[in-house]
This record gives sequence, C-alpha cells and structure tokens, in this order.
Amino acid sequence: MSINIGLSGLRATSDQINAISHNISNVGTIGYKASRTEFQDVYAPQFGGGEMGGVETSAIRQSFTSGATTATGRNSDLAINGEGFFMVQNNGQQMYSRNGVFNLDADGYLVTSDGYRLQGFGVSQTGDIQNGSLTDLQISTADMAAKVTSKVSLGVNLDAGATVVDTTATPFDKDDPSSFTFSATTTVFDSLGGEHEVTQYYVKTDDNKWTTHYLVDGDAAPTESANLEFDANGELTKPTEPVSLTFTPSNGSAEMTLKMDVADFTQFGSEFSINENKQDGYAPGKLAGWYFDQDGSVFARYSNGKTQVQGQLVLARFANQEGLQQAGGTRWTESFSSGSALYGQPGTGQFGALRTGMYEGSNVDLTGEMVSLMSAQSNYQANAKTIQANQEMVQILFQNL
Repeated sequence: MSINIGLSGLRATSDQINAISHNISNVGTIGYKASRTEFQDVYAPQFGGGEMGGVETSAIRQSFTSGATTATGRNSDLAINGEGFFMVQNNGQQMYSRNGVFNLDADGYLVTSDGYRLQGFGVSQTGDIQNGSLTDLQISTADMAAKVTSKVSLGVNLDAGATVVDTTATPFDKDDPSSFTFSATTTVFDSLGGEHEVTQYYVKTDDNKWTTHYLVDGDAAPTESANLEFDANGELTKPTEPVSLTFTPSNGSAEMTLKMDVADFTQFGSEFSINENKQDGYAPGKLAGWYFDQDGSVFARYSNGKTQVQGQLVLARFANQEGLQQAGGTRWTESFSSGSALYGQPGTGQFGALRTGMYEGSNVDLTGEMVSLMSAQSNYQANAKTIQANQEMVQILFQNL
C-alpha cells in the first residue's frame, strides 16, 4: 500500500530532522562531532513479482573531521591535531573524548567539567614517569621539600692586569677592600631550606697567582681558602678538582659540604666578570600552578620557581572511528565495530600533536545544516502529500462503488 510507503518516508525524514536538529543545537559544544542520516530503500517481494516498500534509515553516521581550534591562554586547555582521543574515566568506566578542557578537583585530580578523570601515566616516588600503567592523573598539593646545595659552579674571569696585593703588609680582612681584589657571592640552601651567603674573596698574590678566601654568612674568619694558578694563556692550571667547603649552619640543619667548582675560572686581560653563578639546591615551595607540556607531560609549578613532573597523558585511537558508540557529554565508548583502543603518546604516529592553550570546537557546518534542514522539511511535506493523495484516491474509489 502506498500509505505505508509514505509513512516510511515520514519516519526516515523525521530521523534526519532529529539528527540535523541535534547538530544545530551543539554548534557551540566543545569537541562535538556532527552526524548525518543515511537511507536505504525497502523492497518487498511478492509472488515472483515485487512491490516497492519505501525507505528506512540505514545509519546515523558520525563525522570525525576536526573542528576549529580556539585559543584560550589556559595551559590546561588542550586540542589534538590528529586522530587521537583523550581518555577519561568515571567509576571504572573508560570513555574517549575530544573535549580538552580540564581542571583540578578538590583532591588534585585532572577532571572534565562533569568530573571524569583524565587518564595517563603516573610517576614513581623518584619522579620518573611509569610507562605502561594507566592511572588517574593527579597533581600533588603537598609542598615541595627543600634540596640542600652540594655544588656551586662559578664562571669567573679575574683581570690579569689587576694590582698585586702585599698580603704581608695588608693581611686579608673582609671589611678592608684594599686587602682583596674582587669578590662574588652565591646563595646556597641547607637541609631545612634556610638560605646562606657564601662569599668568595679573590686576592692577587703574584703574576698568574691568586688566593681565594671563602666566608659563610659574613663570618669574620674565612671558612676555607684555596690557591689558584693560571698559565701564560690565562687558563687555570691549579687546582684541578673542586674546592671542598664544609660548615655547620646555626639553625639546626645538617652539616653542609659544598663542592666549589673552579673549572670555568680564567685570567684574561679584561675586566673582572661573573659569567655563571649557579648552585644545585633550592628552598621549599608551595604549589603555585600547573600546566601541560606539548608531549603531554603535566607539571606542577612551585613558589620557589621550580617545576616537577606529575605524569603524562596518553592518547587513544581506533581503526574505525565511525564505529565508536556515542555516550553523551561529547564522549564515546569503544565497540566491536570500532575495534579496541590503541594507546600512544602525543606527537607519535597518527595520534596527533598536542596543542596547549586552546580547545577544539564543534565541527558542525551551520550553513550546511540549515540547507539540509530545508531539504528534509521539503521531503517530509512531499511524503505527507503522498499519504494525502492515497487517502483521496481511496475516497474516490468508495464513492464510485
């Protein structure tokens, strides 16, 4: 009966209008992927002949083309330039998403706006990323402990044209500028995070010869001294090993032993200069923020200027993206049609590069959807017209009986 054919057209076109409406309503949804309705004809064979049976919806197919990216300036916003998906989970249920807007919850977990936790590789107690075992990525809210200084590296040029100091007539005195030639100070940290000033006083005792006096926190007497010798080209010849400096801070922290590296000392005919002044310790720090790196590593940033890796996000991809099952919230679950998830790090293979400070918007083409909507509306009206025509034909038939 042609009424059934018309009804099948109404049902199929209604599915199409529903899909278009869903696309239009999500034109501003981050990470949303548009769908389109596909149809197939229905053929009903009867007694060796056949009767056309109308149309039915064969599939609601998803389009996983990339949406436009929008810059936000937030390092916690991410977009993927490739086929990868973010992995998130809630109560053990693994899902996949292209929505890369993440935040910290009260427990320090990286979560979506509705609480799904971002998945990746965690870190060991020594700070190494543990590849192979997926976990909820979490930022530690604990303070960073202090690191005691063990090595000080200075890059110093001592002016070869400086005047020799008569140390017999003018013995070294930190308060007498005439008793030393130059000085430099480095801040170091003890086991409690306390700061100490290690000042080095350089005294030229002869051509190509210098004596260095080390004072800690302005003590009156030198903690240690060392003799430096240079060759005719201004290169250091002695000592060949770092100078060891040991002292006990007065704040109750442990005894400190510093290795004062002098390997980068020179004596050229130019002004005294400090080209490098660094040490390997730091003060304790409080959590001041966090951010993603382009390789997916997530770092905590502390008030002492240091950063510490907290984990690395992992991306997933599928042999057949279109086979993923929609789960709502711009998330999908794997299915038999999609195949199992393949895991990889951002920037490798077809997973795609990670873009920080931006997110991927909806891939809906609003102009195209509006045109499709008008076409579907016309189809719906045409199918309704066939039903009306069929009813009129039946009425004519009964009127002529």
